[in-house]
Amino acid sequence: MRLPSDRHRGPSVFAAPAASHRTDHTRTPMTSPTNDSSISINDVALVVRLPHDLRDALKERAAAEDRSVASLIRVAARAYLNRRGRPVTVTQDAETNSPALASDETSFELLGRLRLARRLESRDRAPELDNDALHGLAGQVVRALAPLTEASAPAMLLTLLVTFGAMVGRSAHVNVGHQKHYPLLFGVVVGSSARARKGTSAAAVRPVLDAADEDFMTTRHLRGGIQSGEALIQALASLAEDGEVDLDQRLLLTEEEYGRLLTIAGRQGSIVSAVLRSAWDGDALSARTKAQTLIAEQPHLSVLGHVTIGELKVVLKPVDIANGYANRFIHVLSHRGTLLPEPGRLTDAQIELLGARLRASVNFARSVGEVKRSADFRRHWDTLYRIVESQPSGGEVYDSLTVRASPQMLRLATIYALLDQSPALEAVHLRAAAALWEYSEASVAHIWGATLGDERVDRLYSAVKAAGADGLDRTQVSELFGKNKTKSELDDLVARLIDLDLVVLSTHATGGRPRQVITATG
Repeated sequence: MRLPSDRHRGPSVFAAPAASHRTDHTRTPMTSPTNDSSISINDVALVVRLPHDLRDALKERAAAEDRSVASLIRVAARAYLNRRGRPVTVTQDAETNSPALASDETSFELLGRLRLARRLESRDRAPELDNDALHGLAGQVVRALAPLTEASAPAMLLTLLVTFGAMVGRSAHVNVGHQKHYPLLFGVVVGSSARARKGTSAAAVRPVLDAADEDFMTTRHLRGGIQSGEALIQALASLAEDGEVDLDQRLLLTEEEYGRLLTIAGRQGSIVSAVLRSAWDGDALSARTKAQTLIAEQPHLSVLGHVTIGELKVVLKPVDIANGYANRFIHVLSHRGTLLPEPGRLTDAQIELLGARLRASVNFARSVGEVKRSADFRRHWDTLYRIVESQPSGGEVYDSLTVRASPQMLRLATIYALLDQSPALEAVHLRAAAALWEYSEASVAHIWGATLGDERVDRLYSAVKAAGADGLDRTQVSELFGKNKTKSELDDLVARLIDLDLVVLSTHATGGRPRQVITATG
């Protein structure tokens, strides 16, 4: 298979440290020194003024993507010019005597919009994994396996990280206020097709995992078969032979047919979804059966599922998207790698070496307790957190599935740190976590495409795209909905697409009333 090359590195808005900011979250614009970025949109020259630190971040990002700073800003500025309900104007810049863009959005919101725009580009093309995600020991394992298997690097990486976190258990943790986040992940490998070799990733990594902790992989690895939430709690709350509760409640659940688990969770009266949501949160689990009351006081359940895009879109119900079940999972798109009629194998020496390193990291992690944050990590986390939390809507489905970006990245960073046997989170661990999470966000955008969470908006967007360069005018939009929508309702649907930078509204002179036309931005 082919690993991601440096030429195609994904976007990173994480690179530059933040300058001094207000500690509250008001929408006060930054007042640090600025530079002008001159760009042109629809033949109108604009000057966008950015603080030095944010301009430097854009420069670094543009260089990584072989794009200009202006092209990155253009995506956001074009959306500004077409948005409704916000004070967006074009004014004269006193110093350059050129039109300048004025908006009430903060600099972090600007970078959040740029970040979202790059994610949504994956609707029409498969995402690529940034090499930053292949950090440390996890990257060593994936790189060693890459030339020997058809499995994709993101799928193998996710499998390794989820399983390592399951092996570690509840000792290691990072504090967020009064809440503890453990190295616990739920992941789904989503095959782009039935031939995407989504299950091959688990088989490829398995020899190294067995070498690291064969007892765990034998006794605490449940390979599907769960029929109810009660059965899942029973598996976690198993009794020792002497009748005492086993407080080691680590369990890895692998569902090769993840669609089956979703089907079971969707049955009336099933508590599977509720159990999994509580397990991800680290809460105690309990359920009453006719025979007994089941209690798992310290559950550490990690879940790894495998499914195709087609099946996932059929069996994942709107309620699972809305109730927080689906966004506890990291979705990773898996493509078939290089065709290998005869896949290779790691040598026994390689397996033993990598297994020993992984075992040492597990032993370290099980004794470390709280994982602190370094000053460098805090500085970078401050910037990334503000950008992510300032990101505008990408549509109801996309938003619902990626809303846990911050805690997911924090858990990923913790696992990368533990693999490094580091007692503290460092910036490099956040960089790795952000790279994998950004791949997951791009996977979500690609899997669900233009599904925006509202059938009417989806219908309008599909029609606008089908119209091509001609676009649709107001009359055609009204006819699309059988002329039974009010002007206000139609304006709202159009505004939602404009807000997502998916369409542009332009006005054309006709000799009479101006004709407004909606065209797709792609």
